[in-house]
Amino acid sequence: MTGRFDTLIYTDCREGQGLLGTPGLQFQSRSARADDGAEAVVQRSLLYEPPPRWMRERRPVSAYPVSFAHVWDGLLATSAGVYLGRESVGGREGNHLTHAIVTGDPTSYGLVRPAQLFEAPFWTTEPAAGLRCPPLEAGWQPGSFGAAEAQGFVRSAPNGDILLTVLLSTLLDQAESGRRILFVAREPTEVMRWVTAVTLLLPQRVALRTGFKVFTLDPAYASQRILAVHPDWAGPAASLDNDQGYVVVDLVRHAWTPIVETAAARRWTDLFLNEDPLDVVDAVEVAAASGLPGEAGTGVALAAILRRRPGREEAGQLVTWLRDGPPSLVRRYGGGIVDLLVEAADQWPVAVLRELDRASRAVMSTNRAVAVRAALIDAERREATATGRVLPEPAPPPPDGWTGEDDGRALDAVTDALRTASPARFDLLLRLCARFRLLPPVGDLRLAVQQFVLDWADHPERPYQPQAWAGADEILRLLRQELGRRLAAEPLIADALGDQWWDVLLREPMRLDEPLDAAVVSAALRHLPPPQQYDLIDQCLHTALEAPHQVAMLNRTAAVIWTGRPISLAEAQMLCRTLPPGTPLDPRIFADLGATVLGYRSDPEFVEAVRVLVDHGLWIVPPEVGRAVDAHLALAAVLDQVRAVRPDLGMLNLASVRLPPPLVDARLPQLCDALVAAPVAAAAFTVLTHVPRLTEACARKLRAELRNNSRPAHVALAFVLVNVERQSAEMAAMIQTGTHADLDRQVRVVVARCSQKRLDEMTMQVQGVGPMWSTRWETLVRTTRRGVFRRLRPDGR
Repeated sequence: MTGRFDTLIYTDCREGQGLLGTPGLQFQSRSARADDGAEAVVQRSLLYEPPPRWMRERRPVSAYPVSFAHVWDGLLATSAGVYLGRESVGGREGNHLTHAIVTGDPTSYGLVRPAQLFEAPFWTTEPAAGLRCPPLEAGWQPGSFGAAEAQGFVRSAPNGDILLTVLLSTLLDQAESGRRILFVAREPTEVMRWVTAVTLLLPQRVALRTGFKVFTLDPAYASQRILAVHPDWAGPAASLDNDQGYVVVDLVRHAWTPIVETAAARRWTDLFLNEDPLDVVDAVEVAAASGLPGEAGTGVALAAILRRRPGREEAGQLVTWLRDGPPSLVRRYGGGIVDLLVEAADQWPVAVLRELDRASRAVMSTNRAVAVRAALIDAERREATATGRVLPEPAPPPPDGWTGEDDGRALDAVTDALRTASPARFDLLLRLCARFRLLPPVGDLRLAVQQFVLDWADHPERPYQPQAWAGADEILRLLRQELGRRLAAEPLIADALGDQWWDVLLREPMRLDEPLDAAVVSAALRHLPPPQQYDLIDQCLHTALEAPHQVAMLNRTAAVIWTGRPISLAEAQMLCRTLPPGTPLDPRIFADLGATVLGYRSDPEFVEAVRVLVDHGLWIVPPEVGRAVDAHLALAAVLDQVRAVRPDLGMLNLASVRLPPPLVDARLPQLCDALVAAPVAAAAFTVLTHVPRLTEACARKLRAELRNNSRPAHVALAFVLVNVERQSAEMAAMIQTGTHADLDRQVRVVVARCSQKRLDEMTMQVQGVGPMWSTRWETLVRTTRRGVFRRLRPDGR
């Protein structure tokens, strides 16, 4: 729709007939809202310019061409002018009239380019009846030269396509230094035809800012981008031979300044001359409003208006535009673009269709969204078959309106592909179905599924991902059947089969009375980290409790779990929490735990596990295991007392007696470390008297400690070992000569050099070992310290 304009009329006036009130050329009339600013715009740029030479020659009025002009100068203004001949007073030549329309609102032009106002019916060649003339109200009509007429005009003009491309190339150059166009013509009509044609290929907002003036006497003083001069008036104006920086279009000679055409200008020209011109004008507007630059915006417009199919690279830009483009345009044209893309879906990269599927459903009807999803599934099927890749993440949920029938149609091609797929492709297609929440008809694919399962059973190393399949449960069931048959035929392959398949076949619940489940669980317990082992054992035990023959199932389950591995303390506690006290379990279940404890190198938790099981009545231990447990408990008591600051030597004596030689040999490093680190020498010596086989090892370790650390307990224990022959010839014989000599020397050096406070602490440690050692210690201290004091006296005495 067209809008309202203010109007102004400029002409020669008698006194009192114009707005100035004086005689002469002036604004004769203007509409009520027109102001001085509007007058200034018109007077600067739009007035008719009569040629002085013709006026001097008194050419007839009919010889003078009309003028037509447009400018954007803070306001938008368009004018039509005529020559009237003599002035109203005095009879001189030079009277003319300019009728102008002015607005500050670009929407007043509607979708009409200013050049299309040429020869519009509202223009006047007469002064107004008074100083106030009516405005041009909304609903006015332009001239009769529209897009269709412009297309016919250019087509019929010699080299019209070339000239239109030249004009458009020039105007598309929006740089500040962009060249201006100068027409040379005798009549304005042809000029205005070309101006109309070229501005139809400019966006409306650009066309409104593109000023023109037909005719001007001196283009150098005109502000417009497009100008026209009459060949008889031009004077020193530019010409083809001397263009002075203009692009000169000489319509008299039908020649123009050669320029470098732009690809965009050539493209729009070709479209305008070969397509529906109104569609092309709409496309120009859509391209400008798309928010995309250059060819990207053109691609949107051609797809939206002319339904031109984009290239592979352009398709991605269109999808991005559907997601991010101006909402009003996307709502208006998005559906048609989606249809265009779906029609040629097999030509686009899959990434384009994925983005199209994610694009706002607001631009699509339900049918369109469903069509896009179907096209995407088909494209991903082709990609999976060609490249061996399927995206791992689930696709977005299907669009509203997607039905079971749509599932069926989408699955048809996938099902056909599954029937002939290689094993690797079979896996891919199942993952594809899962990605799109499609359930393949496994029952209708029995032969293909059987072949796949047989191949997989032969090749457990295949990197399949059944957790990412659709229909995985049925396929895994068939795989279990096949592996179960093979295990039944060759029971000795249980461990190997379990190691190959445990991570695939582990499920809940596991029934360990089934050989395949038993092999899988055994393997899983070999491979899983402890927390997951614990959870698996817990699940298996509860499954056994729910079986009809509970005790038999519990024994079978426990045998599978703990054959080849000792039960840990946490597992023993779980077993006691799960089973009633005294549940009759086969003792062989705990054979590995018993052997571990009998090995005397086991972690204390296994000893505690035995005690937990015994206390709950789940295991009556063999005598030898009971003795081993007692020995471990004795060792724990010894270690606790040796490490104590105030040890109970009586308890330590009783516990040390219970340490059997195999346990001592198995734990010798641990015992030696504890004895040497003991804070009380008497505690360490008490253990050594009952376990003399530790003497030499402790003596060697103590020698190493004394080199860097002379703690009182170390010195006291070393002193006792140096002199141990007084109490035990057996212990003394065990200490090697070199070790004995080193300990004796180290003790004497420490005693000779230490402070009295430190010496007192050592003395207390020796006295704690027993009174028999005190006299010997006093003698050692006296003789060793006296020598030191003598050396320190000045006279040496």
